[in-house]
Amino acid sequence: MLNFALSEILLESSPTRYWKMLHQIGINDAVGVLPRNFMDWRKSFEDEPWGYLSLKKYKNMLEDNGFTLRAIEDNPPMDKIRLNLPGKEEQLDSIAKMIENFGKLNIGLWCYNWMAGIGWSRTHSHVENAVGTVSSFNIDDISGYRNEKVNIDRSSLWHNLKDFLDFIVPLAEDSDVKLALHPDDPPIEEFAGIPRIMNSIESYDKLFELNRSEFNGLALCQGNFTLMTEDLPGTIRHFGSRIFFVHFRDVVGDRNNFTETQLGYGKTDLVSCMKAYNDIDYSGLMRVDHVPTLEGDSADVPGYSYLGRLYAIGYIRGLSQGCGTLF
Repeated sequence: MLNFALSEILLESSPTRYWKMLHQIGINDAVGVLPRNFMDWRKSFEDEPWGYLSLKKYKNMLEDNGFTLRAIEDNPPMDKIRLNLPGKEEQLDSIAKMIENFGKLNIGLWCYNWMAGIGWSRTHSHVENAVGTVSSFNIDDISGYRNEKVNIDRSSLWHNLKDFLDFIVPLAEDSDVKLALHPDDPPIEEFAGIPRIMNSIESYDKLFELNRSEFNGLALCQGNFTLMTEDLPGTIRHFGSRIFFVHFRDVVGDRNNFTETQLGYGKTDLVSCMKAYNDIDYSGLMRVDHVPTLEGDSADVPGYSYLGRLYAIGYIRGLSQGCGTLF
């Protein structure tokens, strides 16, 4: 069996029956989100969900229900940092506090992104097909749309990312927190007139040239990377120890027009990918991501239905446990 930690993202603000199901199939490592939701009948929200007490209460809740909080895949507001706008110092201060608190609470990984102005996006959220209800993206749907509020060029985005790395990496090293940069999703050249820079293998090579720290790594979201390259297993081997976090998912189509799908029904050779993780001795976190909603199930967030994720977890476990005989 491979040495990675099969984990799951917990999007709920309080325990659910799904959490018990996860334990029943052996999932005890959690990827968390910042605890923004209210905790009592007053409906008062956390002012700073990245603050120590907010994170401590959140971590306690997960631990009280049998989970180890291994990572946070979420962030305080960051667009003023990405765009180098007035107010970025306050945002940098929030992120610095967050990383320091991660260190105090033994949360060893932060997954972030560099999508300015418009983040993760799909143009169709409820597409019915043979594997369930899925989301999709078609670049033609945004051909007439431009975000007039954001004005930045590609070189400035790179410059701002370099400045951010120079600021955050030493803090991450001091706090023993690894930084995993998620690719642009979708990984197109621009979105509504806003450039995207983390959309190719070469982009990540440049990222590691900008800062060579062993704490500067990537979140290998397979659904995005398989849209960037025809050789995803080779890409896994190429980045090797720089991979800190894996989203194990698949799509059909290309970067301009793609649809989410269930594992085993997409464009990627998942067996070869698992072999590549074995070859690099990957020991980081891996979780399922963007699954179809199956008949009879529901998803408050598209792509995160319970039954679909249980299927995907079983699929990943079967691949990893079979690696001794397959490879």
